[in-house]
Amino acid sequence: MPADAAFIGMIGLMPAADLAEHFGYAAANDSFRDFCRKNGIKPIRPGWYDPHHVRDRLDAVQGITTQKGEPEAPLSLSGQRRKRIGKV
Repeated sequence: MPADAAFIGMIGLMPAADLAEHFGYAAANDSFRDFCRKNGIKPIRPGWYDPHHVRDRLDAVQGITTQKGEPEAPLSLSGQRRKRIGKV
């Protein structure tokens, strides 16, 4: 394994082709790049993405927010429904 590949593996970057495949795209094509652009998912360097950034952006797009360091209080069933339909 080249030193560059070992470093990439250590910090956990993901190549665009793998990320596109995880999102259901055939390749890192224009549709995939458009999806990323619309959702604020930016590469760390051309063709490489940080999985933590991707997860944070997907959570934000879906309205999933939690305070880091503080556990979220469990919601009642009606509270969960309100959150799901966006009436919190």
